[in-house]
Amino acid sequence: MRRTIFITTALAALALVPLAGASELTREEYVARAEPICKRNTEANRRIFAGAKEQVKSGQLKAASTHFTRATTAFNKTISQLKAVPEPPADEAKLGKWIGYLEAESSLLAKIGKALAQDDKGKAQTFSVKLNRNSNLANNTVLAFGFTYCKIDPARFG
Repeated sequence: MRRTIFITTALAALALVPLAGASELTREEYVARAEPICKRNTEANRRIFAGAKEQVKSGQLKAASTHFTRATTAFNKTISQLKAVPEPPADEAKLGKWIGYLEAESSLLAKIGKALAQDDKGKAQTFSVKLNRNSNLANNTVLAFGFTYCKIDPARFG
């Protein structure tokens, strides 16, 4: 009886070893899971930001601010979805840093929206410059991943 329990336990332990390795994603698998999430956000941003640039140029800053508020909400949802994607162990630090840049991106979008709502175009432009710099840092962090949709293009933010 004791020998049967030992053999059963040993077989169960051996059966779990391949499962542990199978749950770890490769970088390519991570990209394959992340890109559809980013693609939905990119497409949503095209709709959300439609007309925003023209509103800013024509001085309709409060109206333009709503685009940024909506984009912030959508981007926060995207970040939450990306956080739920399992990360390749070798890339955890890099992806953690990238997610941090994405969160900063969301914060800057919100600040731009708030500045526009307060009719402060200069402050909004300052945050826009910071947004561009942050986008470059985020993109450089994951350059090796070869993202298409998860690459941040600040031009899509109005």
